[in-house]
Amino acid sequence: MENLYNFDNFINRHFKISIAFFTLGLFFGILYSINLLGFSIDSQTLNPINMRSIHISLMLYGFIPLMLSYLPFLLINKEVGVDKEGLRFLNLYTIFWYIFLVFMVLSLLLGKSRGLAFYDFAYELNFLLAFAGIFYIIALYKFIRLYKILPLWIKVCLRVVVIAPVALLILMNPIIGQVESTVSGPHGDNTLGMSLALIPIYYLIIKLLNIGEFKASWNIFWIIPTIFYFGSVLHRIIIGPLSYNQEWFLQYLSLLYIPLLYRWFKDSNISAHAKKALLISILAFLFVDIEGNIIFIPQIRWIFHRNDLIVAHAHVAMGIAVFFMVIAMFINSIKELQKDIYLNAYLFALLGIFIVLSISGFTQAGIINIPSHTMWIFRTVFGCFALVFIFAFIKIKKSYSKMQLYNITGILSDGLGGIFLILLASFIYPIVGFTFSGVYEYIVFTFVCMTGIIHYMALKNPSSQIILTNLTVIIRVFASSMFFALYASEKLGMEALAICLFDLAFVFAYLIFFYQKPSKKEILCKD
Repeated sequence: MENLYNFDNFINRHFKISIAFFTLGLFFGILYSINLLGFSIDSQTLNPINMRSIHISLMLYGFIPLMLSYLPFLLINKEVGVDKEGLRFLNLYTIFWYIFLVFMVLSLLLGKSRGLAFYDFAYELNFLLAFAGIFYIIALYKFIRLYKILPLWIKVCLRVVVIAPVALLILMNPIIGQVESTVSGPHGDNTLGMSLALIPIYYLIIKLLNIGEFKASWNIFWIIPTIFYFGSVLHRIIIGPLSYNQEWFLQYLSLLYIPLLYRWFKDSNISAHAKKALLISILAFLFVDIEGNIIFIPQIRWIFHRNDLIVAHAHVAMGIAVFFMVIAMFINSIKELQKDIYLNAYLFALLGIFIVLSISGFTQAGIINIPSHTMWIFRTVFGCFALVFIFAFIKIKKSYSKMQLYNITGILSDGLGGIFLILLASFIYPIVGFTFSGVYEYIVFTFVCMTGIIHYMALKNPSSQIILTNLTVIIRVFASSMFFALYASEKLGMEALAICLFDLAFVFAYLIFFYQKPSKKEILCKD
């Protein structure tokens, strides 16, 4: 339990767990890109709509926002330390967020989407996020007890997080919410609001990373946009929709963030690694800000509306600006982030995606004549190159015990095999002559994955390796016996017998070679 109450261990562990969801998002983005090239299979789950939804949803609701939500706690830890009880609630909040992500991915994989650009998962899943938010609020209250006098940023943060769960359920609601009514954008006030949301995050990140106390200056450049943004919200509520010129004016107010971020960055005193990551984030944010204002010009807006240039714009906004926000936050805590080769590879890949999609956008607008298909090939290549970043976190041991190799085999066969079946069974089953209903099979595949996860837990926890491996054997005995019964009663075909024999092979291998086998020392001992 001591590990749970160590803040550095907590941050390290959950950063590396959540990066798995980021990897999954990249993976589905690459699959979607390959589909656009015309390489597709007739899979119930691996269709382009599902893959695009999962890719976007994981980028927007996975690793990046979860890690950004740790920012207040990182800053509190720097200023006054850690509350162990609060850390427990923060851990629960994180686990509930993981549960939400699992529900989101699987429901999107089976085709349950809302058909929206940025809020594609089922509305009901917002209740999981709101539930997680309750534990976030509790954790924050536990942490701020360490302050004798609450700083202003803590007071603001408290008000935001308290209303966030309720606001989430209202805004996302398909009947009374604002999601469906704002998808035809871009709206100038919405763009200003989204940009405004990142400004306090930049302030807190600089405050976190700064050596010594950071005092913000030139605050008038965020005060003016804030006043006008909330004025626009009241205008929409009380008076009615804004005119195009009013939206245009609000859009251009976001340009005030350019001198503001320049001043803050110049006044900061940050270590070299963190300052480089923060600079990349700020430059990407300012580029998106300027490009967004150019695209908003009426003569340009409708030429590029909803084509690949907008997709390229989104990759810079989320994939570079916000992503490197997170990198800057954690670069002093996560040693893997200090390896330039991996961050440079990722940045190169995202810039490559931006360039080729921008060229494709100009082609789609009829300005140049370079086939989009050619650009999509390069996008796929750069997408694959982005995965190089993940190798910073992969450590492969050179030697394993026989028991560990047994568990690794279980991970590969059941863990990865179960995922493979979820993705491809609807395509493979008919080819090999098996019936596939597309209902109960997914439940079976999920249980297969869970066996693989137990093997993984056995591999990662040497002290519990025997009991966890025994558990996989018990599961396999009962699963194989049930599949044999279904085969013998002719309720299932040869696929049931194949699964039965597969699991029995694992059971027999374990019982013969590992179960209660004495060590060499015990064999040599004499009474």
